[in-house]
Amino acid sequence: MISVKEVMNRQVISFQEDTSVAEIAQTLTAKKITGAPVLGAQGEVVGIVSELDVFSRKGETAKDIMSPNVISITEDTTIVEAAALLAGERIRRLPVLSKGKMVGLLSRSDVLEFFTHSHWTCRRCGHGARGLQAPEQCRHCSGTDFVLERTQPGT
Repeated sequence: MISVKEVMNRQVISFQEDTSVAEIAQTLTAKKITGAPVLGAQGEVVGIVSELDVFSRKGETAKDIMSPNVISITEDTTIVEAAALLAGERIRRLPVLSKGKMVGLLSRSDVLEFFTHSHWTCRRCGHGARGLQAPEQCRHCSGTDFVLERTQPGT
């Protein structure tokens, strides 16, 4: 199983609780992202702020408009578990925590990119299959031993 630490984004844009709504809007627009974690004084994740929060909630700071109910995962969460959580909870991003501190972020785009640039190759016959996890059996030769192959975006 592939863990999210192999897929997550480690260069995370985040906001402090006192970041102004104007700065949040400007950053989301400039970075072409739809939301980001909000960090407390000790660096802990205390909320998530999205573009929807910016234009639909009233307030002056991230703390005023953020969604405080944050669903997070650990580095050892599998990509399959994380994808199910993103889909099941209908959320766009998951902060990745280690010892209570954010070490990365996994978005639906990250999962889609992994899917797009990865395939499982049957070691017996060489046929490939796409998926977040290896197939149970090759549909060509019934082999059960697969290797994950990944290409870099743009190749």
